[in-house]
Formats: sequence, C-alpha cells, structure tokens
Amino acid sequence: MLPIFAIQLSLTSLSISDQFQHYGMWMYLMVFVIVTVGSTVVGGLVPDNTFLFLTGAVARVNGLSMEWLLILAVGGGFLGYEINYWSGRLFGIAFLRGISPPFIQNSKVRKAFDMMEDFGPVTLILCRIIPVLNLPSFIAGVDKMDYHRFVGFNLISSCIWGLGILILGYFFGGISIMNEYLGYLAVLLIIIIGVAIIISLVSFARNSLKRNTDISIE
Repeated sequence: MLPIFAIQLSLTSLSISDQFQHYGMWMYLMVFVIVTVGSTVVGGLVPDNTFLFLTGAVARVNGLSMEWLLILAVGGGFLGYEINYWSGRLFGIAFLRGISPPFIQNSKVRKAFDMMEDFGPVTLILCRIIPVLNLPSFIAGVDKMDYHRFVGFNLISSCIWGLGILILGYFFGGISIMNEYLGYLAVLLIIIIGVAIIISLVSFARNSLKRNTDISIE
C-alpha cells in the first residue's frame, strides 16, 4: 500500500531520507503518476514543475536513481500530452465548451490558443516552461495536427522539460544548507499535490455532472 508520507513519517530529515529509500519503488511510481496527471488538462493545478525540482534535490541526498527518475519524468510528461492530444482529437472543441462555456473565455485559455496560432507546434515546447493549463497539446488534437509531427515535438518538449528540471533540482540538493529542509519540503509538497489532485478531480466531476444535467433539461 502506498505510504501516506505526511502521516507515517516522523518529521526529521534523516527519517524522511531513510523512508524515501525504503519506499523507493513507490517513489518512482508516484513520480510517474504525478507527472502524467500534472501534464494533462485535468491536472492543471498539480505543481509538477515544483515536484520534479524537489524530487531531483531529494534524490541527491537519499540515493534514488536519477536515471530512473529521468526516464519516468520524461515518460510521464510524454504520456500526459498524448492523453491531451487524443482527448482533443476524439472529442474536439465541443467537449471543452460542454464542460464549462466560460472556460473558453479564460485569459489563460485564450493565451494557449494565441500561442498555438503564433508558434504552432513549437508551443508544445514553450508551454512546458510557461504553463498555460497544458492546453496546447489538447488544441493540437482539436486541430488534428499530423500525429507524427506532434509526437516529435512532444518527445522533444518532454526531454527538455523533464531532464532540465530534475537536473536543476539535483544540483540544488547539493547545497549543504538546503539539506536540512528538503525532507520537510518534500512532505509538504506531497500534501499540496494530493489536495490539488483531489480538487482537480472534484472540479472535473462537478462540471461533467452539470453538463449532463443541462443536457437532460434541454
């Protein structure tokens, strides 16, 4: 069973480091799941950038394999955008409007559309660094961008983003003064991510229920 770190771990840096090593398999799985969910439209509230950065920092002091973390981060980012692309391609813009009509008028959403119009598929790389609700990959599906072209840009963006943030975090973890606080930050971040995922899923379910209700009334 996946350990509930915020409850089961005693809040000392040494204990947290030992527990991360002991539950290494679960840590790898959690990295993949959080990055995948955080890369989808539904997971827009999940702070996956911060999570990856701290994961790299924690890996510096607790012995987690950076090679596996890099593979899982890139794989999770790639899969998340694949989900977005096929959601957009199969369900289209009508699906997005059906979830929440005012959503289309949101400034961040409009920014995503503008970026896709101005920069095309290069936006798939830019939006990893400047998050806009992970919508460009969804829009690419709506516009039925050539799939082979999309896969290429998706892979490039996943590699640049995943490798870059993890490596920055890894070097950050080498700063001696930060080692004392990494364990506490990791636990706090896991709690924040858990809350963010719950909020995202509840919001998605509520909007879907509202849409179905509106359709029934009509």
